[in-house]
Amino acid sequence: MQISPLISIIVPCYNQGKYLTECLASVHSQSYDNYEIVIVNDGSTDAQTNKTIRGISHPRIKVLETKNQGVSAARNLGINKSTGKYILPLDADDKIGADFIQQAVEILEKNDEIKVVNCKVTLFGAKKGILPVETYSLEKLLARNFIVVSAIFRRSDFDQTKGYNPNMREGFEDWDFWITLLKNGGAVHTLNDTGFFYRIKRNSRNASVLSRREHLRKLRHQIYLNHQDIYSQHLLDPQESFEYELITQSREYKLGVLLLRPIRAIFKFLN
Repeated sequence: MQISPLISIIVPCYNQGKYLTECLASVHSQSYDNYEIVIVNDGSTDAQTNKTIRGISHPRIKVLETKNQGVSAARNLGINKSTGKYILPLDADDKIGADFIQQAVEILEKNDEIKVVNCKVTLFGAKKGILPVETYSLEKLLARNFIVVSAIFRRSDFDQTKGYNPNMREGFEDWDFWITLLKNGGAVHTLNDTGFFYRIKRNSRNASVLSRREHLRKLRHQIYLNHQDIYSQHLLDPQESFEYELITQSREYKLGVLLLRPIRAIFKFLN
């Protein structure tokens, strides 16, 4: 008989009640059926969110109420109150693919060297598309985050850390956590199938972060301060850095490339 260990899906929710039903439906539609859901109402002030959460009654769902402390503290609380062998963090406005848990658990059960199961990401909402799958290396992770927020990992590995760092309240807490989890070793397996559906909102937290360069710089610096030990051991490739990617994707950079193209063509012809 195949063993199906319990997985805990941790859903922090702060004023995201209008998306929560859709999020939970994606969990209930899983091909894997041994799961629990821990919803953490992180001090929501939105009446619809509180009504939705307080109206939930399901044998697989546990609801925790707390004052607003940020997503890091909410995830830590939910994980600490969970009972699963595996953990899947899931924001209340996102969704997971129907076979994601099944595929991830099978991989983790077979290989103790794998600490994290990552997956392909499909964007939906204000922006649509599929993000490219990348091969994991610690050096690349130190430069920029490419592991999805809803990657799956072992509870036992989480217990060897201090969890998500509350000093990353303003963003990038998942990037910071993946460094914490992986800096002492371990492999990442990335599925070729879409396991995570990431909702893009025009006023999303990450969108606002990317629009404020000074805020972004502070978050980046905080990650460095949190992990000075590991950053001191690795020389980063500038072209792999998060900042380089932002520059090359900016309108200014693309316009510059377009304007310089004919000049480069002339130099190439002359040489």
